[in-house]
Amino acid sequence: MSMKTKDVDFDIIENPAPSSHLWKQWKSMVNTEEWLSDDNSVTDLLPSLKSTCSVWAVTQTSDRNMVGSVVWNVYDDICFLGFYLLTPEYRGKGIGSVIWKQAMSMIPKDKVLALRGVLNMVPKYKAHDTPVDGPLLENFRINSRDFQTALRDYESLELVSIPNTTKTINFNLYPKIRERFVDG
Repeated sequence: MSMKTKDVDFDIIENPAPSSHLWKQWKSMVNTEEWLSDDNSVTDLLPSLKSTCSVWAVTQTSDRNMVGSVVWNVYDDICFLGFYLLTPEYRGKGIGSVIWKQAMSMIPKDKVLALRGVLNMVPKYKAHDTPVDGPLLENFRINSRDFQTALRDYESLELVSIPNTTKTINFNLYPKIRERFVDG
């Protein structure tokens, strides 16, 4: 389907083959934007999972290069939307809104929609199709020296597992790990 927003012509495609060059461009962008959790397993596996669905904006050139994409997975009762990306040169031109709306129209209405996103984008997502706050999981990156320093005086870490409750999960540092990485 051909589209035009703010003087940008692009096409919309759905669910390109796992071998498509678009997935390689997507993986490169995920790496560049540092959207990885811990490793490359997500970007390596996601294109070929049967649960993966996607909407893409692509250039109208013969190369049909990635402009942006929305990628999600459909499971039993949930859709997990993990990647909503636009290449930097196409941001702010309305293209993201077009592919977002297309993706939202494809997600079954009887499923719970879970969204992984960066905190500064939450108000934008919340204003549209994901208005309900759910559990929040935040990830932090820390180098090994700072991690070692932070844990040096602790035998265990206590984390609240459920908001608004007094339940905690204690993570005891396995003595050999502590000896090797914290005390050593």
